[in-house]
Order: sequence, then C-alpha cells, then structure tokens
Amino acid sequence: MNPIIPRNLIQHLEWTPRQPQPELPRIVTPTAQELIFTIDDLINRGQPFYSDKQDSQNRYIGVPIAMREALAHASVNGAVASMPYHIAGKAKADKNNYLWKDWFTALSEENVGIDKQSGKPVVIVVHGGGILTPDRIEQAYAEGLTPQNAARYTENEFDELLKGKLPTGDSIDLYTVDDVRKGRIPNLFGRYGVMLDLETAKAVKYDHKHQKGEFVENPLVLARVGTKEHLDSYFEKAKHSSQNYVHNWHRFAEIDPQQPQGRVLFLYDSCSGLSGDSGLNNDGRFVGVAPEAHGAKK
Repeated sequence: MNPIIPRNLIQHLEWTPRQPQPELPRIVTPTAQELIFTIDDLINRGQPFYSDKQDSQNRYIGVPIAMREALAHASVNGAVASMPYHIAGKAKADKNNYLWKDWFTALSEENVGIDKQSGKPVVIVVHGGGILTPDRIEQAYAEGLTPQNAARYTENEFDELLKGKLPTGDSIDLYTVDDVRKGRIPNLFGRYGVMLDLETAKAVKYDHKHQKGEFVENPLVLARVGTKEHLDSYFEKAKHSSQNYVHNWHRFAEIDPQQPQGRVLFLYDSCSGLSGDSGLNNDGRFVGVAPEAHGAKK
C-alpha cells in the first residue's frame, strides 16, 4: 500500500499557469579542463591551424587568427595543445610525426607583473588558456604592444590573475616550481598556472645551449612544461645532433615589470627548443584536438 501525503504538505510545490515556470536543473557542459585527452590523441588526431596573415600595415596578426580557428575546431569539449601537451606529444612521437615537422604556438602564455603583496616582480605561466584570448590579443594590437611585442595588461588584470581569476570569470589553480618538481599538478594538460620570481626566471641563461642536466632542472623550463616526466625523452629527441643541447629562450632582462604584460609561448621543431621571446606580432600555428578524439573521456 502506497502512503498518501496530505495535500497541505505539498501545496507549495504546485504550479499554476499564472506562475513563472519552475527553473530547470542546470546542465553543465564539461570543459577541456575536465576532459582527459591522451598523448596519442595529440599525436594521431591533432589538427594544426596556421595563419601568416598581415594587416593593412603589413604587421603579422596570425596568432589570434590561428588560435581562434583551433579553438573553434576543438569546441568547448575539445582541447588546444598547451606547452605541456606539446612536450609530452613530442617526447612520445616518432621523429617523422607532424609534431616534429614544424614549429608551433602553444596555448600557454607567460605573464609578468608586480605581486603587490610581496612587492616583487613575478612570472605566471598559464597553460590551457588565460588572459590572451584571440579578442584580447587583437585588443592588444589596437592599443599597441610593448617594446618587446607583448600585450599590455591593466593592473587589475594582473592582480586578478595572481588570485587565479581570469577576465572571462573562470578560475584556475596556481602552483609553484616546487609543485612541478614534486608532481603535484593533477591535470598536466588542463588549465592552470605556475608562478616563479622574475629574478629566478631572469637568472636563466638566455640564448644558451643547455645540456641535459641543466635543461631538465631549469626552473623556467619546469614552469613552461608543468612536469619533469617527459623532459628526458623530449631532450633526447630535440637535442643538437653533435653538441647535445636544447635552447630555452626568454626576454626577461628587457622587460619592465611595472607594466603588466603577457605573450604566448612557441615551440621550435628541434634543438632551438622553447621560445618565450617571440612576439604577438607573429605567425601562429596552434594544434586543436576535437572532442570526438578516441581517447577523450569524462
């Protein structure tokens, strides 16, 4: 026998045509940060998007164009390859794979500004999408880039980033280089940031032929890659054939941290290695992984 609930206990749940329609449960679509894409997805099903377009003044504007196309291909449930994803892919891929045929732009950005709590200049490397959306890069073009061809940020943009908050309203977790060394980042190919002091980053030798031990323990390399796991294999495949070195480029000695700013990271096809010195006024070549990739799982 089914129990009968007295009407006076449930009357408040009834709905009449004159009342507003009850709000339906919110359906949350998983984001790329919540999906897990395998390294094989990038190697076998990644799609490059390249642009070398110039504006009416012959300035290169390919970065936001290629990024926008890659993001559209990946859609909200896909992924655009960050620097950690690229390094993992190159570490595992055969040298005749497309990942070794060209340079690429990563969905990773390097941001510099002042941490007002400590008063010190810091670097925040954001992977998987941060401040520099295609629209924000085009805004930076219109406002004028820094002398090092980076986007000028407002103080509020950088202050909020220090709290893990993005202009889109999204939030990200922030880690340290020590977290990277100890493997504390749970989703390497997701969306997060790694912080280090500007002086630490500046002390990394620029235009230097890093030997293996120096490269894999380099604090700037670790912030840019998010893990030590794939660095050994990547180095062995990327290194110069006779001198056994890989580069790790930056422009920190030239940057004025009083002007908050950011640039995207590039990855060369061989021993030229990781690039944080290329400007936003450049060609762009991003890799998108569509959501139907076989290894994508919720």
